[in-house]
Amino acid sequence: MPAVSHYIAKLQHYRPEEHIVVAIWCEEDIINRAKERGKEVTIGQARDILDLLDQKQDPLIGISWDTLDTFTDYYLEGQKYLEKQLEYTK
Repeated sequence: MPAVSHYIAKLQHYRPEEHIVVAIWCEEDIINRAKERGKEVTIGQARDILDLLDQKQDPLIGISWDTLDTFTDYYLEGQKYLEKQLEYTK
């Protein structure tokens, strides 16, 4: 997942007076939204979810709160599945 410095460099290609639209989602968005929904997400998990969003989101749909919820649920369910698999191998 690109860090803020990546986007700062990218934005320097635009003229300062040029109008653009940028949506920024961060770790706190993931963590706070999960908390609102009764789920717990660590900073590391939030970063993983942002990476997943960056790689897999549909550019025709974009990223919304619903998208964050879906990717968070997908990620957390995957974590539960992996934990169960590890229990079976013990």
